[in-house]
Amino acid sequence: MKPFLSTSIFRERRWTRLPTLQKIRLISKAAENYQHNSPSKPVLSFEDAGLRPPLAQAVYTAFPNVKSPTEIQSTLISSVLEGKDIILQDETGSGKSFGLILALLNKPRMIFTDDPSADRASDRPAITSLVLVPHRDLAFQMMHWIDLIAQASSDKPPSLASIAQVLVREGRRHITEGLPLIRNEPPHVLIATPASVVEVLREDPNAFRLTELSTVVLDEVDYMIETLPLNNNPRKQHIQKMNKLQMHPGPARALLDEIYEARVKVNAKTRQALGDAAYHSPQLILSSATIRRQLKHYFFSEKQLLNRDVVKIRRSVMRLHGQDELATDEHAIHSVISHHVVVASENGIVNIPSAVSAEEKHTHPFRFEEANNGPSNAVSSSSFDRTVDSTAAASRSIEFAMTPSPLNQNLLEAVAAVFALDVPSVALLVIPPNASVHRAVYDLREIGVNAFGMDVLVQDRGRSYLLQAGGEKKADPKLLVCTTSSIRGIDFPSLTHVFILGFNALIAKDNWTLTLDTYIHLCGRVGRFKKPGKVITVVDEKDVSGIDKVLHTLDVTPVRLNLLS
Repeated sequence: MKPFLSTSIFRERRWTRLPTLQKIRLISKAAENYQHNSPSKPVLSFEDAGLRPPLAQAVYTAFPNVKSPTEIQSTLISSVLEGKDIILQDETGSGKSFGLILALLNKPRMIFTDDPSADRASDRPAITSLVLVPHRDLAFQMMHWIDLIAQASSDKPPSLASIAQVLVREGRRHITEGLPLIRNEPPHVLIATPASVVEVLREDPNAFRLTELSTVVLDEVDYMIETLPLNNNPRKQHIQKMNKLQMHPGPARALLDEIYEARVKVNAKTRQALGDAAYHSPQLILSSATIRRQLKHYFFSEKQLLNRDVVKIRRSVMRLHGQDELATDEHAIHSVISHHVVVASENGIVNIPSAVSAEEKHTHPFRFEEANNGPSNAVSSSSFDRTVDSTAAASRSIEFAMTPSPLNQNLLEAVAAVFALDVPSVALLVIPPNASVHRAVYDLREIGVNAFGMDVLVQDRGRSYLLQAGGEKKADPKLLVCTTSSIRGIDFPSLTHVFILGFNALIAKDNWTLTLDTYIHLCGRVGRFKKPGKVITVVDEKDVSGIDKVLHTLDVTPVRLNLLS
């Protein structure tokens, strides 16, 4: 394997340890050198957006379906190079996460030296970008993209560990395996869950230096930073919740407080009062399809974490509660996704009473065809595939066979019936966050469904679907099962159907906006890059009014499933 620095696909930027003010001036000058990358003409290629040609060529090779950047990707890539803070908000499936990864790979590698007169042997690479994600599957999906790009970069690509590493909590592997690897070979990009970073730095505060980061990204930021709805007249219960959040911040909040401690102090002052108190803080990038007012208030007003020259990249944003958001009729949730609600009981399954026919909705029956864009590929090899523990699976099956299921069997049977009649290749079943994926898989298999727990590290449980773009009919379709807490940001190009098991899979206690956002993000697993898809919510009779309220608030009309007629 070539070392990271010897390949033309990546660039480095060498820093000498200097007094703080001198160092900041160098960093500012480096950012100015990239200003010309902001596209002033229509972007036709990744090179036009500012991606270096060797990296762009590797992208085209790794992902033949990707011909040019989306509008959001082209703006993002050039903005990241400028070094300013960014708020990135667009609908699910617009390529935000993929664009972020390309932009971060495009940044120069941070190399530090204490002695500028010494030879390069004294150079010490540092982590350039830290990408915080809410769950392991999104981290490994990003790593998978990087792996394919690295493999496509040359016949002898650099070691993957020098380019990117994943740090997630799997037992103590992030401590026993992840920590030594970071110490010995700091990656250009570290993709991690906030809790894993906090625990690694607690184990070894010198594992890596937060002060040397160039960029910090929070993808699906609204899921990692807990906020409460803004309330001009807060009640006692609301105040208690606010105090609890401040006393016990989550790991993402705690990390931001540590990384941006100096910035917060500076932003609390006027620029005139700042004087020579120069400081370094990494570029901060926030990304999600749903960034609501309370989250903006947290970053802008409550914490003052964002710099005043922040770049706002917004395109298609869902309207909630009549608020003046940048809504558009072209949003996928209204244009290419068909919404259905199935009511299940002991008497059978029926369409929800409020459903209309496809003709009344002015929609045509969806045809699931192969996609022609998005990060999909025919190559399935990877550097980090893993197998399933069959012994543990067998033990669980014995246990489940001897205990009654806590899951609503009427709902599962409804899913099984629609799945058998309507799914051509692969579908996703999302269950409540406190439900057992293993139990749901067992129950579904008992009634004849080819179900698997979703795991992007296992080939037949999700990994292969990170690559396949076709939705053509298969002899034995698969149903991947996951919880609402592990699906944000996941992109399966061949996915045509999302099933939601019960209204409890959507409910966020005491937070109606979060309930709506959960439905938006679950819908976002289909309709990606304007490819048609179906979202089928299966509820019992007592939850009909609840799901009706969700759909009405989002201006969504449910469509009857003809197969139930």
